[in-house]
Amino acid sequence: MSDWHGKRSCILACGNVLFGDDGFGPAVARSCIRDCTIPADVCVYDAGTSVRNILFDILLSEERPSHIVIIDAMDVGREPGELFSLDLDAMPGKKTDDFSMHQIPTSNLLRELRDLCGVTITILACQVAHIPTGVSPGLSRPVSEAVPRAVELLAREHGVRRSPHAAVTR
Repeated sequence: MSDWHGKRSCILACGNVLFGDDGFGPAVARSCIRDCTIPADVCVYDAGTSVRNILFDILLSEERPSHIVIIDAMDVGREPGELFSLDLDAMPGKKTDDFSMHQIPTSNLLRELRDLCGVTITILACQVAHIPTGVSPGLSRPVSEAVPRAVELLAREHGVRRSPHAAVTR
């Protein structure tokens, strides 16, 4: 994947659609790709559970975006469906090694991109209602309702615009 080459911003949506609200990130990416006009200098990518590999590629590349946005679902005790920004240095301990990116501490890759490469890192998270322990696809109602709000935040910050023909998702 080299969609970030020549891009100002790279939006990486993380999560596993097979585990309920963990599929928030991919749902946001699908909505952006399907329903929005994305500026030429922005890429939106459904990273699923492979964001770690993508971040390694970006870290090793000579050409990087100046801004990476991570979209993910988290359980930090907020109201289900609440959107919030998370400071990379304030990441909850239980997410440090997981971060829906599983196994290798992806937060370390993000710190290296920020500290060594000068890439701005933004984390947009959604409080989950529930992440099942077994396969159970589909978002809860509050998290599903947060998807269009997340798209609107991306519109304000990165120029992603809802296409005139796109249906409003509620």
